[in-house]
This record gives sequence, C-alpha cells and structure tokens, in this order.
Amino acid sequence: MSKQQVKLDNWPFKNGEKAQLIWISSPFWQGEKMMICAYFRANGKTEKLLADWGTLPALAIQHYYMNGDIRKSIAPTGTEEVEMTIYPNTVSYFEKEWSIYGTNDKDMSRSFIVSSNNKNYTLPLIEVVRSILAPNRFLLYRLFETNSFPQYFIEQYEANKIHLDFSSLYHRKYTKDNFLYQLVWLLSNQDLRRVFENVAYTFINTEILKFDWLFTESVTIKAIVKPTSTGGTILRITNVKNKQIPYSEISFSHPEIVQTEKSGEAKKYTLHSKSSNSSQQNELTLDEEVEGTTDNFDLIEMDNQIHEYVKLPKVTKIRRDSNMQRNFEDENTKRYFIDDQGRRSTSDVGGSKVAKGLENKSLYDIQVQGELGEFIKVLKVLENYSEVQSINVIQGSLKEFSDTKRFVYLSDGVTERKYMIAEIRLFSDKEISVIEVEREDRALSTLILFINDPQSKSYFYQQILNGLIDSHGTWNKEKLNVIKINFSTLRHGKKGVEHRAQRLFQKCY
Repeated sequence: MSKQQVKLDNWPFKNGEKAQLIWISSPFWQGEKMMICAYFRANGKTEKLLADWGTLPALAIQHYYMNGDIRKSIAPTGTEEVEMTIYPNTVSYFEKEWSIYGTNDKDMSRSFIVSSNNKNYTLPLIEVVRSILAPNRFLLYRLFETNSFPQYFIEQYEANKIHLDFSSLYHRKYTKDNFLYQLVWLLSNQDLRRVFENVAYTFINTEILKFDWLFTESVTIKAIVKPTSTGGTILRITNVKNKQIPYSEISFSHPEIVQTEKSGEAKKYTLHSKSSNSSQQNELTLDEEVEGTTDNFDLIEMDNQIHEYVKLPKVTKIRRDSNMQRNFEDENTKRYFIDDQGRRSTSDVGGSKVAKGLENKSLYDIQVQGELGEFIKVLKVLENYSEVQSINVIQGSLKEFSDTKRFVYLSDGVTERKYMIAEIRLFSDKEISVIEVEREDRALSTLILFINDPQSKSYFYQQILNGLIDSHGTWNKEKLNVIKINFSTLRHGKKGVEHRAQRLFQKCY
C-alpha cells in the first residue's frame, strides 16, 4: 500500500503542477452527506474542490499536492518542525472573517492561540479536529451525531480493564490496534470526551463546527510550523505524544470475529475483478458522488500521523461462535465478476446501510395463529383509531439471533420461538415500536419503545432481542438503560382485544 496513489476525482490542475492547499472550509451538509470545500492555488489561480468530510485527515493546510494525489504532501519552504507542550491555561480562542485568496468566497477562521516557550502559535481549530479529536474517519463522522456511541459499542469497565462489545454498525477494520487505542483514549479521558460529544449539539443548533479548549491535561505535539518573529502558524500536527490510557487491557468482541473451522466443502461463490489493468491496483480515485468507501483508506490516513502512548495496554480479541471456512473451489462454485474501476469515496460506512434483514409487512398481509395471532387482532383494532396513521409489522424467529440458547425454542426444544415488532405511526408524527414475543405461559410483558433516531431502530431491535435471549426470557432493562432507550411494558390481561388495544394506545400516546 505504500506506493498506492489516492487521487481527487475533480483535480483541475495539470500533471506535474504543484498546487497549494490554501483553505479548508467549515463542514456543511449537502443532501445526506457531510462535505467540505478544499481550495487549491497554482499559477495565480485558485480552484474550489468539493470533498467528503472523511477526506480531511489526508489534507494539510498550506502544503502542496501534485496530480490530485493526497497520499503525499510537500511542506512549503521555510517551515520547521517544532515540539511543544500545550497547557490548558496557555490557550485562548480566536476567530475572524476570512476572504479566501483568489475567490469571492468568505469563511470564518477559527483558531486557538497557543503559548509555548515564550512564543505564540496559531493552531487552526480544524487541525485540532484532524489530529487530536478525531484522527480517523469513524471518529470524524461521530462528531456530528448526538449520543451515537451506544449504536456502535457497549462499554464495560472492570478493574484496570475496558471491554467493548461492538455491533455490526462498527466496521471491522476499526478493530485494529491503532484505532482501538485512539478510541479508548477518547473514551477514558472525560474532558476530551466531553468536548467531542458537545460538538454535535453545537453543530445541530448553529451549523458551526466550534468548541472550547476544555482539556484539563496537557497535550504534547510535534508540528510543521511556519515561523514568525513572535511564534508562527501550525500547519500540520505530525505527532501526538505522551497519550495516557488508564487501563492495562482492552478486550473487544465483534459480530464478524468468530471462531473458524476448516470445512471439507467447496466455496459457494467467489468474487473476481473484470479489470485486467494492474495499474488500478496502485491507484484509487476519490469521487464525492460515489457511496461507500475502501477498507484501506483509513490506513493511508494513519501514515500521516504518529500517536505515541506512555504505555500500550494489552489487546484481547474475544471470538464468538464458530463458523465453517471453505478453502477451495469446485465445479459447483459460482464465480461473480465485479467491475472495479478503482473509484471510492471517503464518506461514512454503516448507518442506514446495515440491518436490512428486518422487513416490514402490512398488517393485513400477516396470517398467524396463537398468541401472536391475538397480538395482530389487537393491532387491527388499534389501526382503526383516528389518531393512528399506519401500523407495519416485522416478524421473525429468535433463532435468527442464536442457534444455541435455550430460549430461542419453545418447551419442546424444536419449535422456534417467534417474535413480532409493530411500528406504529401517529398523525402527530410520533412513532412507537411494540415488541411481542411468544410467551408459552411465561410472564413476559409486551415491550413498548420510544426511539428518537429512526435510522437506528434495526440496531436497537437486535440489541434488545439479544438481551432477551441472554436473560432467558426477561427484558434486560439494564441493557435498555445502557443504550439509552425510553421504554415501557404492558402486562397481558384476560380481557378482550378492544380493552388491550385501548391500554396499548394509552401507553403509546
């Protein structure tokens, strides 16, 4: 990967021409994507390039780039590398309106003035984000989400140890040691975490990326500096040093990390590239119109920075249940060919693209008997209420979540225990999710959920049903509190469906 080029698709300059990055705009929403504008200047002309927010870690202000390749940057002449320790009481915030040279565009310059060794240095706020607060794409995109960490992992703390139970929303590549160290450093430093989590609230209310320097501990950095007689401007932080992680061990689990056993069976399918052009292996083109990303891009970003820790904790990988690994092909193996043109995006992965296995069905498309059949009757009564706009139902088997736990089967040990999730939408735009599970004489109440983030519903359903299975048929209220969901329960009575529909509506409304 060291020789791979990562090129901006919309590069406007000639081959071999050095263009200086003179400005990085404040981030902004464009459609459903977070974007920035990068301004490059060469031969007396300034060009404005649109880029995904996730491209930021590869950009360094006032550095030169050639041929659109952001894998390599050239520091301007007259710069020097300076090591400094930033103490909280030596930092002040500064902002002013800025006219971008060679254009009619204006932006707000936001910086911190840092005092070190009797000199004053200007540290752009965007550089603090890029190198200290969020030096990889996962953290960059979490900056703009309120209380989003529980969607990606659950934290468990023991004496001198932290365990992270990752969900399928958390991309497996971020379980590499470097990313884990950065994440745990953020989680375990409360002042740093407070700054990080407050960014989203400020941005949602003002559409401004802005924060105060609330770090209570000193930060030691190495940086490329453009010097002046009184100090200088920090162009790029190359090294963050002396980072403290207060645990001796980090353990983690992830749905894609399982025990593997070799199988004597052939592979069911293989993927092959249609392209025979070997040059595509050495070049990726970043296109802001493309969805998705490449697994290797974050590794390229990390090459631009060094993060040093006082003491590295042990990392322990906890594997889940085993699966079978097929190691060879035969005549029955299906071969799929993909047309990979080497075009990628640094936009975020995950979010709305995961957990699509849960399929909504119309209430009247479902034919089911028994306890869940009674639940459908209740919902049909409820749907006739004037306040109810629509009801859609998700149905399935708890065996989708576990093959081994006893509760996924009824008492005969063979029949799979079914569940239903009713998504109720009121005309007041309020949405409620109601989960009903086959009880079979168990005192298991109906669970009513009030989920504020519709895109996270599938993740919450999986977490809740997994918790139900792990708790042997009781709602795991501790887990519900951890992932911060408002919920209520409704006991099953012996009265008719009209009475139960009324009670359910009262709980929802």
